[in-house]
Amino acid sequence: MTKPTIKKIFQDHWVSFLSTSPNVRQVVINEVQKMMNCCDCSKGYALYWCNHCHRFKYVPFRCKSRFCNTCGSTYQMGRASSISFKLLNCRHRHVVFTIPEELRIFFLRDRVLLDILFKSASNTMLSLFSQISKSENFTSGMNGMKTIKRLT
Repeated sequence: MTKPTIKKIFQDHWVSFLSTSPNVRQVVINEVQKMMNCCDCSKGYALYWCNHCHRFKYVPFRCKSRFCNTCGSTYQMGRASSISFKLLNCRHRHVVFTIPEELRIFFLRDRVLLDILFKSASNTMLSLFSQISKSENFTSGMNGMKTIKRLT
């Protein structure tokens, strides 16, 4: 028996999952479909010829989706490497905001609320930084909130 893969599990159960979950966002459906079609030669491939062994080599196209186990890990490693070259060697605090389980249903129903939440969290942190460090000049970065503000 072969070891099951995430791709195989989705291929076996995705259609039945969709039939029981009508509120799946289109972007999720698209990403899962790309992942399930990743490396499928029927969806396209490059063909190479080896001059030494005189054989053809089929290389299927990849989906390049961050959701895909193969393509996503490649993306993540490249992104982590890119960010590591930009980081400064300085003291920092890492703060993660989470949404309590009881409130998640509101954000699932209305995703616009996430933008409001991110802006509120960003404003709160920037205000806190400003109060704590009036005499220091520092840069605050808000990853995931798309806010970077220079405090003086």
